[in-house]
Amino acid sequence: MPETRKSLKNINLRVFLLILLFTAAVSVLLKLGKDFRYTVKVPLQFINLPEDRILKSFSTEKVEVSGIGSGYDFYKYKFSDKHIDIDLSEVVKDSATRYYYVFNRDQDALTGSLSQSRILNFSPDTVYVNLDRNYEVKLPVVAKIEVSYDAGYGSFEGLQLSPDSVVVRGPKSSLDTLTHATTSAMVFKDVKNNLKDSIAVGVSGRSDLIQIIPAQVGYTLDVDKFTEGTISVPVQLINVPRNVKAKIFPKKVTVVFNVNFENYERIKPSDFRVVCDFKLTDSLSTSLTPEILEYPEFIRDVRLREKTVQYLLVK
Repeated sequence: MPETRKSLKNINLRVFLLILLFTAAVSVLLKLGKDFRYTVKVPLQFINLPEDRILKSFSTEKVEVSGIGSGYDFYKYKFSDKHIDIDLSEVVKDSATRYYYVFNRDQDALTGSLSQSRILNFSPDTVYVNLDRNYEVKLPVVAKIEVSYDAGYGSFEGLQLSPDSVVVRGPKSSLDTLTHATTSAMVFKDVKNNLKDSIAVGVSGRSDLIQIIPAQVGYTLDVDKFTEGTISVPVQLINVPRNVKAKIFPKKVTVVFNVNFENYERIKPSDFRVVCDFKLTDSLSTSLTPEILEYPEFIRDVRLREKTVQYLLVK
């Protein structure tokens, strides 16, 4: 019998709690269904910026809105995306670069669930924006990309950017000091394969006031396996006076160069021109310094093994 009484007591307690929760829920729902005054802070979103203008600053990022709406709508609004659009094509000019927009409670509406609510007040009721003239310049892009090659590898053309220049838009004061744009910094080590990708471009100064078109450029690096080659080339003596006869020794010098395997067999002595300029002779010396004037476009790191040659005047 005591156990039966205890069981009935537990059941009555549960019923009581359920009734209490139900009553509370109904009370909350009834209150939410009524209209009440709300105040929310809403971010501003600036739209329709004219192409020849740049938004330099604005007086406020948010506006406090007071209005009357239902409790349901208000609590749904708290968990939704919200903003008020400021159409920059419709702002009123106040001075050379200052414009303003006055909120209108009959025309400006909140987004989302409170879009049909009645707005009572905006605080502040006016937002000021600074719209400067949007100038543009074309700047070359400088790569801040460091490349080191694996042994025996290299690139004839080196790193290439596409495009190699960008258009930069912004206020004149920000553009006057710019001479070039730069890529983001990047380092490649022990490279032996081709590289191809895109990379961001930036300029010095306030980036939030500057637009770069395009914001990224492509880069490519064609990598080849290189080998060192040598070839014997005749030396030509130039600028010798008509009344002077001279001979040089040795008559040939060794040109050292790097070339990829594909072009190695193409190299011929006639592809090179090595000269000694008689005008540069020194009365106290009998030596001349040879110089390479011509060599094939597909080789690199070209140099002479012999640093000097001797000359002899013939009577």
